[in-house]
Amino acid sequence: MNNKLHILLLCNLGASTGILVSKMKEVVNNSEKLKDKDIKIEAHPAGELNEHIAHFDVMLLGPQIGHRFDELKELADAHQKPIEIINSKDYGTMNAGNIIKQAIVMNSQRIN
Repeated sequence: MNNKLHILLLCNLGASTGILVSKMKEVVNNSEKLKDKDIKIEAHPAGELNEHIAHFDVMLLGPQIGHRFDELKELADAHQKPIEIINSKDYGTMNAGNIIKQAIVMNSQRIN
């Protein structure tokens, strides 16, 4: 992993996604490997993707709005940024570690 990873979580209104962002930041801060990296994690409504996409490396979509994936992927592709839907099980259990791993893999594929 390079030293910078800016992750954007896309949601409807952001209540559960806000909790997930906090858990993801906690994982980063408690990780010897990640805590010294430039990792930024934010959540914004999917309707605001156009305003935020330039500032992020990867986009992760909450499974509850997975039906908007094709529409959001067009915008992400236009900016050459990867976008994926968060695994429903990881999202439901707030498995922040797995979701960070997903973002790291997406970012490494984007760079290579």
